[in-house]
Amino acid sequence: METATREMIEQGQISLKSDLDQHPYVLRILDKNDVAAVMQLQSDLIEVMEKKDLYVPIAEEEMVSLLEGKGEALGFFINNKMYAACSLLFKVDYENNMARELNFSEKELARVAQLELSLVDLDLRGHKLQHKMAGILARRSAEKKRFRYLFTTVSPYNYASIQTVTSMGLQIARLCKMYYGWDRYVVYRDIVNPVKLDTDHPVMVKNTAWAEQQELLSSGYRGFSQFGDEHGIKIMYARIL
Repeated sequence: METATREMIEQGQISLKSDLDQHPYVLRILDKNDVAAVMQLQSDLIEVMEKKDLYVPIAEEEMVSLLEGKGEALGFFINNKMYAACSLLFKVDYENNMARELNFSEKELARVAQLELSLVDLDLRGHKLQHKMAGILARRSAEKKRFRYLFTTVSPYNYASIQTVTSMGLQIARLCKMYYGWDRYVVYRDIVNPVKLDTDHPVMVKNTAWAEQQELLSSGYRGFSQFGDEHGIKIMYARIL
């Protein structure tokens, strides 16, 4: 697979967990010729996941549709092998629009973009590629004024993903059952008019404390950060100013 003819975002050197050597990498925009590699990477990662409900797989036809104009995706390659991928959907169908969970109006729904795909090979974990790639896609689309609201969903039990989205300024706005009845945080950020929080007076809650979190969310609080240790994951909430 040749990468030189595709839109290049970045080149550099990076280390793998499996060795101490530096490897040349290419970060570039994906096209339809990359769909098979995305599907293979996704399949490989799902196979080694202990908790399958942490990740909702994207179907091949959805990936093709995204790359045909409904969105944009990035791929991270070492020696022409895909090690990571991330996608942003900026033409979101009504029935799949995450903002419906927050009762957005039809006008607002039309201004939503969604982070759909986030895959990182185990050999590259620790380099914060999920954050890097999602941030690049969001900035590129925001500059073209493709959306106002950036949405995604994350499992309350996936610390790395919670850390990624909150570090991008997305806030937990809802906790509910989605997809196959799996637990999910609905998180979003208003790019135009960000929601301000009273982070000087945070409330820390266990990620498994459903009733307490539901009460906070219904009382004008948003989740904005997290803390993890040997005792589990805790989410930091703050009241909307």
